[in-house]
Amino acid sequence: MSRTHTVVKVNYGALNIVISCIALILSAIYGVMSNYKYEKTISSYWNLADKASTIDQKIIYMDKFVKALESAGLTGKYNAVWLETSDNSFDKNLEAVKSLQSRLHEIKSLDPKTFEYNTAINQITAQEQGEAKEMLSVFEGVWNKENYTLIWNWIGACQIIFFIVLLIIGIVYCRDWSNFI
Repeated sequence: MSRTHTVVKVNYGALNIVISCIALILSAIYGVMSNYKYEKTISSYWNLADKASTIDQKIIYMDKFVKALESAGLTGKYNAVWLETSDNSFDKNLEAVKSLQSRLHEIKSLDPKTFEYNTAINQITAQEQGEAKEMLSVFEGVWNKENYTLIWNWIGACQIIFFIVLLIIGIVYCRDWSNFI
């Protein structure tokens, strides 16, 4: 009985192209899923509070935003792997948003015709329109790090760069395209 051996010729360039394309597509899919889930479960409440034109509406959505953050299971987490600071701490940023929530509840009891009411509204509007950007990015960063680590911040960037380089290497080494198909 004779044995016949089949030699499989592997085109490593084509393999690199396939692997990198799959990884990049999966990264894009996970990025979209992450963004959608975060928007659906947490950030939409902030956006609605920002858009609301009355204090009562702002309070409703701010309370939902704080509740969503508290129930996300991110207590004690940071938007960093190391070099943790108060600025990238979920807990410290939650304290800041709770102070805004508390301020909204205080304003609710004020007479809208008073100087105090108008000053408080201006402060809240200023915080919602840009000053809160860093705080919101910490919440989203911590959420992504805990739920979609491979697409979070610098880890995601390194992964994307790696697979783009792998794709380029695959294209360079895939000289005989007839083996690819």
